[in-house]
Amino acid sequence: MKFFQEESGQTILEYALIIAVLVLVVIAAIPSLRNAVSGVFNDVGTKLDPDFTPATEE
Repeated sequence: MKFFQEESGQTILEYALIIAVLVLVVIAAIPSLRNAVSGVFNDVGTKLDPDFTPATEE
């Protein structure tokens, strides 16, 4: 009966699931963040130098 009353394993599992979901969200957000940051730098470069052409990825 003590086995069913022990909750420490459940708590660890809940934290592991929360961390896994957060990792998936961060991984999914990385491409969007990269594009947003790249856009900001390209805008600044364009304002500083009108002849600025952003580097293209190969």
